[in-house]
Amino acid sequence: MSYAIYHKCLITKQRFSIFMGSEYFDEEGLLKVIKISDLSEEIAKLTWNWNNFSNPVKVAHELMAKRQKLHLEITEYMERVDSDISEHQRNQINNSIDDLGNLIPRMKNKIKPSEIKFVSTITEDKQFKYPT
Repeated sequence: MSYAIYHKCLITKQRFSIFMGSEYFDEEGLLKVIKISDLSEEIAKLTWNWNNFSNPVKVAHELMAKRQKLHLEITEYMERVDSDISEHQRNQINNSIDDLGNLIPRMKNKIKPSEIKFVSTITEDKQFKYPT
């Protein structure tokens, strides 16, 4: 028995079908893909509405912490079940990670480093001397 699953790329919006026979799919892998998609959505919303967030840099830090944790979870999962999951499920996870990775540069472009102003504390009365 064969059936088709459709995948839509988050970046290119292209939709393509994947035909599969009887392959092993596990729920944990599907949950990982869902988590990646949820995080991608959060990052996209932050990027699109950067100026509407009261503290977008803080939110970006929180999302990057989630991303790091998720990458560790996925690495552990893939090491544990790599030989058991189907090629389609492996590709689905990898494609989701790639989609997430493509959102990071867009968010990075929104972050403007603060200008650091150095105020001179040297006055005429106090001359700074370098240690010798």
